Amino acid sequence: MVVNQLATKVAASAERVWKLFSTHDGQRIAGKGYVASMEFEGNGLGMVRTMRTEGHLGVAYVKERCDHYDEANMEMMYQIIDTGGLVPFADYRGFAKVIRAGPEACIVMLRSTFIPVDMSEAEAKKISERNFELFFQNVKAAVAAGEV
Repeated sequence: MVVNQLATKVAASAERVWKLFSTHDGQRIAGKGYVASMEFEGNGLGMVRTMRTEGHLGVAYVKERCDHYDEANMEMMYQIIDTGGLVPFADYRGFAKVIRAGPEACIVMLRSTFIPVDMSEAEAKKISERNFELFFQNVKAAVAAGEV
């Protein structure tokens, strides 16, 4: 099983950054560069999002369901329910948490766990690491641009 986890400090309040996780528009902003579009069914716990991929992931889709959503603790977890035939991960679970670091800063933490399908763990982890890299760049750019 592959575990990819990373955290970064962001110069914005936790409540402000949480909007990149808790809103549909925020999730679209955070996925730029590897997700071409997102469609949503519902909100919060049980929400299903269909992402059309691009960039290093190739052109396809992936569906994820939100299996844990805690607004008060600013954390959520997704599980892939349809790989679209492209994403080479089995039993994928992604966890995100925004942690207060004073009134004007926070820590964003991401963790993914999965089993690679027909590829090495090292190759699969590189895909996940690139997703995290783009996600963190997007979060910091959105904060700097005042998008959240």
